[in-house]
Amino acid sequence: MHGITDSTSRFHVLAIAALLLSAAPGCATWTPANAPLAHVNLEEGYRPNNPENFRESGHVVVTLAFSGGGTRAAAFAYGVMQELRDTEIVVRGKHERMIDEVDTISGVSGGSFPAAYYGLYGDRIYEEFEPQFLKRNVQGALIGQIFLPRNFFRLMTPATSRSELASQYYDKHLFHGATFGDLGAAKGPRIYINATDLSHGNRFTFGQAQFDLICSDLDQFRISRAVASSSAVPGLLSPITMKNHAGECDYEASPILEEALASRESDPRRYRVAKSFDDYRDAEKRPYVHLVDGGISDNLGLRASLEAGAVVGGFEKLRDFMGIQTPDHVVLIVVNAETDPNADIDSKSKPPGLSVLMNAVSGGQIRRYNFETLLLAEEAMKSIATQMSQPGAPVKSHFIEVSFDSIADPAERSYFKGLPTSFVLKDEEVDKLREIGRELLRDSPAFKKLLAELR
Repeated sequence: MHGITDSTSRFHVLAIAALLLSAAPGCATWTPANAPLAHVNLEEGYRPNNPENFRESGHVVVTLAFSGGGTRAAAFAYGVMQELRDTEIVVRGKHERMIDEVDTISGVSGGSFPAAYYGLYGDRIYEEFEPQFLKRNVQGALIGQIFLPRNFFRLMTPATSRSELASQYYDKHLFHGATFGDLGAAKGPRIYINATDLSHGNRFTFGQAQFDLICSDLDQFRISRAVASSSAVPGLLSPITMKNHAGECDYEASPILEEALASRESDPRRYRVAKSFDDYRDAEKRPYVHLVDGGISDNLGLRASLEAGAVVGGFEKLRDFMGIQTPDHVVLIVVNAETDPNADIDSKSKPPGLSVLMNAVSGGQIRRYNFETLLLAEEAMKSIATQMSQPGAPVKSHFIEVSFDSIADPAERSYFKGLPTSFVLKDEEVDKLREIGRELLRDSPAFKKLLAELR
């Protein structure tokens, strides 16, 4: 193991180990990751409309969306957060840091790590996140965990999985036993950690409203398991499996959900989103929920808000539902660590091998889906501003994308897009990602326009 240094080779080793272990028999008892819930209380739990869990929204409402992409995505997003920390704005005569105006952070896969860390620890991220995650060989540590003798045999039982080992590692080095109950007590921005429901391919966002459907208590669920679910790349890491306890609590569908379920003919999109939630209520049909990498269903972390608006029946109703006052500005900053297609495929007559083929297929789907999602998000921002505006009090919308595509120099752009999707990078690569994240946000025309209006 000590002789393997290339990140791709490490993933090959992990893949081989995964195949060997997946065929191994086991007899230990499996324990679900989620605790049951007997009573649903709409005033408690980690809910976006529960103001006790979050910082107060002001006159500038800022949402950050962090894409997937391993350490590359995490470092890129972290650089943007540093720039927001160092950017001073004036809100109705009061000087603020831009980072303090952030109301929501949605993270996927690699992007879920800085999102969850900031939600729990706030400004501590600027001192601790680099040494504890960005500049640590997480990938090598995870592979090493699999080959430890005690874990090798544990992995032959249903009680332990590869992603469970990853979750334990994240818990030890990053989140220190923190749960969603602790996340709510931190009173930071709303944090959305996004995974994918393996069987249906739908987005699964960790929030008590989602857990109500399966009669489960999110407050007891560990943050480490949520980010492990969000970053569980199929084939390399196993799904995080939860028990569906639906029917064991006093859950009743809200009027909003019932209205959305009745909109099949009038609003098919709203109906489809509502149906994806409602399906969890049948525990006999779906006794278990298997979660994998969130990038499969939404690699930008934008669908949670878009679909919430669809289910509720519009963004003005969503604002009222969440108890947000009418702001002066609504801001969406998307940090997109997307890479280019593998150009080597077209340079050879020989068909690509299985791993290259699978990466190309999944990457192509993600890129096409990203493009459509970005268009929808930009249109949604305009719609939000229009719906929230009042006579004589317009709300201004600002859509800001931070991506490698904005890098003017082709060689530099190629460098960043060529960085691997893994959980290990060289220290100098991490530093360059941080700096380019800061630079691209600072130089963004849309960001400059926002700052000019605020200042």
